[in-house]
Amino acid sequence: MNLFKIFFITLLSLSFLFVNINNGFSQRKKQLEKERSTILNRITNTNRILKRTQKEKKTTISSLSAINGQINQRKQLVQVIGKELKLLDESIKDNQNIVESLEKDLKELKHEYGIMLYLAYKNNSRYEKLSLLLASSSINELLARLRYFQKYNLLRREQIKQIEYVRQNLSKRTSQLQENKTEKQSLLKVQTKEEKELAALKGKQKQILQKFKVKESKLRADLNKERKILKEVDNLISKTINNSEFSASLSSTEKITSTSFAKSKGRIVWPVKNGFISAHFGVQPYLPEEEGKPVVKIEKLGIDIQTQPNEPVRSVFAGKVVDVSEIAGRGYLVIIQHGDYFTVYSRLKAVKIKTGDKISAKQPIGTAGSYKDDTYEIEFQIWRHQEKLNPEHWISR
Repeated sequence: MNLFKIFFITLLSLSFLFVNINNGFSQRKKQLEKERSTILNRITNTNRILKRTQKEKKTTISSLSAINGQINQRKQLVQVIGKELKLLDESIKDNQNIVESLEKDLKELKHEYGIMLYLAYKNNSRYEKLSLLLASSSINELLARLRYFQKYNLLRREQIKQIEYVRQNLSKRTSQLQENKTEKQSLLKVQTKEEKELAALKGKQKQILQKFKVKESKLRADLNKERKILKEVDNLISKTINNSEFSASLSSTEKITSTSFAKSKGRIVWPVKNGFISAHFGVQPYLPEEEGKPVVKIEKLGIDIQTQPNEPVRSVFAGKVVDVSEIAGRGYLVIIQHGDYFTVYSRLKAVKIKTGDKISAKQPIGTAGSYKDDTYEIEFQIWRHQEKLNPEHWISR
């Protein structure tokens, strides 16, 4: 009887353990699968842009950016697949341990049930139940013997239930273990494929870098031109923001917009549906690094996003247009205020809004233009008052 209680408590504990392990594994698995799907979608978009760049057959900073973008995305994909494989290994190990534990429990339960059947057989061969009951010396003794038979029968039925319960769990866990192993083999094939793709991209990157060596003087001239335009853009944005109203002068609705924008950090939509980040925020290398030479750098006010021809550009958040300007060699620049925050969109070839317009989230504001090496690329910035913020920390991943 004591052994049965121990078994019952152990099996109950294992049941809770099974549920917790399953829930934890399923949640992490779904999260990683979603992450892998997101990266694959970005790779598809980047690859579409990369194919167009390769058709142009030009060796440019933009073509290198497209290759670098795909390399980074492939690296992220390989890392996520590695995490999925690690998770599967943990699940395989857990399921293996559980299967072994269940097999042990099933064996012991069957052994205990066999002993019970043997004792029942021995007792029934010596004494008939009816004789035992009739031999009772008192009513109390008769009732006690009846309760004994009832508990004994109940115990046998419960043991049968527990054996069946363990057998079903064992079958389920064995099946899950096999599924984990099959999924792991499939994922390993995907990992091998992605690693080959990554190696091929690095080969293309190396070829482009070799071609850059004969074009360095032109690229340096382009850099000086780019720096001049960036300074003009920076001054225009700073002046516009200085003329805008801040916290003390904001209406109650604008204050709500400002708070809502701040709370949306990491979840703001991209300014284009299709594209990839081709240049990052802050001080970045402009020319490919070469050993023994100083690194040529440029300070980016925001991020550059390469996209497709005639790609619609949209507002990332609700707000008010505070400036629409045209910059020579840069196309249109749009500044939208969101309370204490400002988003900036430049290199647009056409705009659909004007200063003073109220804008909703995802509303089209213009079209991406091509102002450098036939590459369709926009620049996206986020400011809070006069502070430049890294847009990669704000847009959704």
